[in-house]
Amino acid sequence: MNIRTQLMGRPARTAVALLATATLGLTADGTVTAATTVSKSPARASSSIVITRNVTFGGGVPVGGWTSLTLNPNGTYSWSGHMHDSGGTSYNFSGVCVVRFSSGTAFAFETRGRMHGTFESGSRDRNWNKSGYKSALPAAWNASTSYRASCRNRTTLDLNGLVNSVITAVGYAAQVIAIVA
Repeated sequence: MNIRTQLMGRPARTAVALLATATLGLTADGTVTAATTVSKSPARASSSIVITRNVTFGGGVPVGGWTSLTLNPNGTYSWSGHMHDSGGTSYNFSGVCVVRFSSGTAFAFETRGRMHGTFESGSRDRNWNKSGYKSALPAAWNASTSYRASCRNRTTLDLNGLVNSVITAVGYAAQVIAIVA
């Protein structure tokens, strides 16, 4: 399953707040993808598009957090979030939200990073906060009557840090032979 948040039929100038809870979807290559059940609720009358999501992964994956995207008709935006690894192993994380206006112009916001688990030194958190201005946003906004948004988060288990920490713990070895099951 993938995360698909569709907001068809809503005027681009109507703010819509999305509250979503992600659930686990395991792909054939072993990555874990957040799939979303979305409830839509119109926000108070304003001219911003706001997409806010709580993200959790099921199946024992100890990664979770939130993402938030705000687009404004004057061209400003804010893309922020926080993910946390509360487990022993490290995880790589990637997240993306795409907003496509009915005029055909799409804006993509992405982030990626690494969260370290107990067995590896480094930050357990992946935080981002990107704000700015896109000159194409007001034109797309004004030329549109609706928009669609789709967001997806993915995390992959990173065993390299775990293997390296175990090798370091046992000391120097002239040769390491890996046995993979």
